[in-house]
Amino acid sequence: MRISHLSAEVTPFAKSGGLGDVAGALPKAQAELGHDVAVWMPLYREVWEAMRKRGGEPEVACEPFSVGAQQVGILRTKLPDSEVPLFLIGADEYFNRPHLYSTAATGEDDGIVRYALFVRAAMAAMHRLWNAPEILHAHDWHAALAPMAVAWDRPRDWIFQNTATVLTIHNLAYQGIYPRRLFPVLGLPPDALPQADWDGAVNLMKGGIVAADAITAVSPTFAREILTPDGAFGLDPILRSRRGDLIGIVNGIDPLVWNPAVDPKIEVHYDASTVARKLENRRALLASCGMNPDERGMVVGIIGRLTHQKGFDLLFPVLGDLVGAGIRFVMLGSGERELERQMHRYSNISGGRFWGFVGFQDDLAHRIEAGADAFLMPSRFEPCGLNQLYSLAYGTPPIVRRVGGLADTVVPYDGTNRENATGFAFDAATPQALRDTVLWAQRCYHDPALWTQLALNGMRQDFSWKHSAELYVGVYNAVRRGKGVGTNLP
Repeated sequence: MRISHLSAEVTPFAKSGGLGDVAGALPKAQAELGHDVAVWMPLYREVWEAMRKRGGEPEVACEPFSVGAQQVGILRTKLPDSEVPLFLIGADEYFNRPHLYSTAATGEDDGIVRYALFVRAAMAAMHRLWNAPEILHAHDWHAALAPMAVAWDRPRDWIFQNTATVLTIHNLAYQGIYPRRLFPVLGLPPDALPQADWDGAVNLMKGGIVAADAITAVSPTFAREILTPDGAFGLDPILRSRRGDLIGIVNGIDPLVWNPAVDPKIEVHYDASTVARKLENRRALLASCGMNPDERGMVVGIIGRLTHQKGFDLLFPVLGDLVGAGIRFVMLGSGERELERQMHRYSNISGGRFWGFVGFQDDLAHRIEAGADAFLMPSRFEPCGLNQLYSLAYGTPPIVRRVGGLADTVVPYDGTNRENATGFAFDAATPQALRDTVLWAQRCYHDPALWTQLALNGMRQDFSWKHSAELYVGVYNAVRRGKGVGTNLP
């Protein structure tokens, strides 16, 4: 099957979150299943920098051409460790900016223009390269114009006559909402406007949901949550109308990148048969943070964006209680200024029991996953989550709030299910619920046999991309047969 993925982010070239990880790994897993897969993304400044670091130069895929008044270039390289082609849409005015989602020089958010150009250029290049896919897979609002164009362009481009479209929702909090006056930049016929209209504005995510042949969410629980007013950010009526075409599929992880048996970024390699070696990674992590590596008390790792969504504001009101109970924390993240300030504050007043690094370092993220005893993810909502999957793979039981993909991937220990439990969970989005659950995990940690069992249970889970890739291919086959994935997939 010929499959083309369109994404605003692709790891390792440009990433701000889990979207990039999915777009960088799922196509490779599908190619390993024997499919003809390609990936398309904008040629950001970050992409140039990433290619320079990795060595090698992209090749010209086709002659430059114009999309409206804008000339674009199409370059081609490959996803690392694969033969999957990565096509790069070059337009310096829109993509050669300091950061991935930088606004225009005027300060205006011109995202609708940038990503309309991205999608239109990618589809035009497919036409020029005679590379029309059977499945056009769009990721989040940035690429949502693709299913809209396939469904609503008039006249319909003949090269996409046999193309089915899939839209994956990674984070419904971001929908691509822009003033109605900008609708013409999408290049759609005027009669398509009502389909994308959102209270007098243009909502790209809504348009993509209406137009796509199938909609996937990045976990089964997230797929259920977005059918409700509390979980859909206003789009629940639209999604309920497409219930039969909606399915949730949990993301995977790349075993070449997140695997303690081969990870070059950690101190000592280990696997389920040598899990005791994890202690050497614990010692190395604590020593690098200026903490006593010989102290036995539980060490909790934290990595993530410091935002309301991630729930870290629930931690700081009870951090004193937890530190006072003998728990230590190693935290890596950046985001909202007040949460960054709290990280700095506790780093200074905790007596060496809280260590925070504001920013992001990939090597440090790997060392935290391998060296922490437990991993905390108190998200208010979490479509899928990846760090809990990394934690399971590294034998670091996650402590999570029971939402979205966290609910689908972590089996909480309740005192009776040590044979299959992999972590801990709480329901209420309150500091007290977080504190009580971390303290419950601490009590379990002081039972070494129990803790080792939980760690090994997690390490034996299979969250490789192969299973998820097979489920996506099942979605593709269903839409090609004209069946609804919400009711016809096993």
